[in-house]
Amino acid sequence: MDEKVTYYAMVFSDDTPEEPSGLARRRILPSGGIVDEALHRDLQWHESDAIGDWRRGESSQDLIEISRAEADHVMERFRQMFGDSD
Repeated sequence: MDEKVTYYAMVFSDDTPEEPSGLARRRILPSGGIVDEALHRDLQWHESDAIGDWRRGESSQDLIEISRAEADHVMERFRQMFGDSD
């Protein structure tokens, strides 16, 4: 089985899925393990409780599932915002 990745736009009341405040992803590993991560300002993925908190209703933001292409667009926007031209 290949790794399965689901992406989420992290939105507050004034955000949209196209322009979210953050980006999270859930990786389901071939071994069956689950790794939840969020994209940080260093443009690297770091483990995060954001998805679990949201699922339990313990989050002040909403998560909206988005496609890989939409996630790529958000990541490019963050690269431009945070000054990484790579």
